[in-house]
Amino acid sequence: MNPLPSLPLIAESDANTVAYVLLVVGPLLAMAFFYFWKKAKRTRDLMAATETSPIGQLTEGPSEIRGRTDTSEKPLISPWRQQSCVHYCFHVEEQRSRTDSKGNTTRYWKTYIKDELTVPFLVKDETGQAVVDSSKIRFTLKEDRFSRSGFMNDADSGLQQLLESRYNKKTKGWIFNKTLRYTETALEMDEEVYVFGEASRLGDGWMLRHGKMPLIVSDEGGAAVEKSYSNRVIVFGVLGILSVVTTCVGFVILVT
Repeated sequence: MNPLPSLPLIAESDANTVAYVLLVVGPLLAMAFFYFWKKAKRTRDLMAATETSPIGQLTEGPSEIRGRTDTSEKPLISPWRQQSCVHYCFHVEEQRSRTDSKGNTTRYWKTYIKDELTVPFLVKDETGQAVVDSSKIRFTLKEDRFSRSGFMNDADSGLQQLLESRYNKKTKGWIFNKTLRYTETALEMDEEVYVFGEASRLGDGWMLRHGKMPLIVSDEGGAAVEKSYSNRVIVFGVLGILSVVTTCVGFVILVT
């Protein structure tokens, strides 16, 4: 009969396994995080170098404008606030939980309903107007309304009526025994916004679309958008460095 392996050999085998995992996972994560870091940094630097321009003075290439929204089509009506708008997003999330093998419980939010719609729109100022290409666009908008509900904390009557009438097929009549949070954002008619994007000629006017500069529409101001990308640069940079450290730890375990 072969003797059982000693505890030091078992411990060494486990350590080697951990080391190989770190040597494989560490570089992969490092490459991914540094890719996102480089992408975020390029966008942040481009935004910092691009000044807000009157629409009448636009030139082709990365641009930033400020103006008010308008549309030649029938405006949308947001589901919850009933506001006339060119874009809305009504989002309902359900709180869920999961328990790991050690009995630790983690709570998280999962999308339950997401109703989002945009009509073609433009932005205008006193010098001109520019069409915003809505085929690939990211909105950075303030919350227009927020609420929560759960056990002994029902949603208000107006919200209940909206959910039961408009989203009945999704809720299946039993939404109010869950812990939920509700958010609506909207880009209203004649609302002042900042638009980052790639400017190109459209007839006698202009269009802003996704390009070297990503297409971003914000009602929080240009500085807020730039700050969000600066934060991404920091986060991805730190995660990339930690991934490199993880790789080094795996190497040290393997050679000692």
